Amino acid sequence: MSRFYPAWHAAMTPNPIREQLMFQSRQIVLLVAGLVSAMSVWADPANHVVNNFGDITLPFTRSIGNTFAANGSGGYVSQDGSSVVLASIGGKSYFYDDYVFNLPFAPQASFNAAAVSIDLGSFLSLQDFSARLYKLDADVASLTTGLPSSGKPIQSWTSSALLAPGLTGTTVLFQNVDLQAGARYALEFRGTIAGAFGGSYGGNLNITPVPEPSTAAIVLAALGVIGLLKRRRQP
Repeated sequence: MSRFYPAWHAAMTPNPIREQLMFQSRQIVLLVAGLVSAMSVWADPANHVVNNFGDITLPFTRSIGNTFAANGSGGYVSQDGSSVVLASIGGKSYFYDDYVFNLPFAPQASFNAAAVSIDLGSFLSLQDFSARLYKLDADVASLTTGLPSSGKPIQSWTSSALLAPGLTGTTVLFQNVDLQAGARYALEFRGTIAGAFGGSYGGNLNITPVPEPSTAAIVLAALGVIGLLKRRRQP
């Protein structure tokens, strides 16, 4: 005599194959969730655009700088009130500050910048403070700190000890760096916040047009070359 089992009875009857499939499905869901979370962390750069100056007109001069203050929860906030997102590199936690600008299509430009961070010991201090300048890729909508795809480095990380009587700290200096017209650039600072109450840096950037040679200068240069060639031809 055959027996009829309702659907709910079949669903509650232990089935090793079904349980194994459900277990594997849960594992796949957890794996995908983990990958999505990891990708979200990777996609969230640690850089903070302090100022996006947009399209600038030459000559262009601006003050730059940031002050980091302890938020009382083991973290820090920037002077604009935003939380500082740190990137862990080589066992150290770095902040990244960016100053972005777009050059006009003409003329070529000369870039100069200087910034200083004063070390006040355990009270207020930035360590490993340095800066770099790079040209952003045309198709990069946002900065990707530390990745080669961020753009083309114009000047790599640079810094030097502050030489001033009675003061210790770090200085960053860019002098007469040639920039291509019509491109987008980022001046980027990084460092570790070592002071119990934070740290700070400040300075200025100055971008000036590179003067094109006048017609008279070009003519004089050409005449000089012609004269040199004539002298070489003489016995």
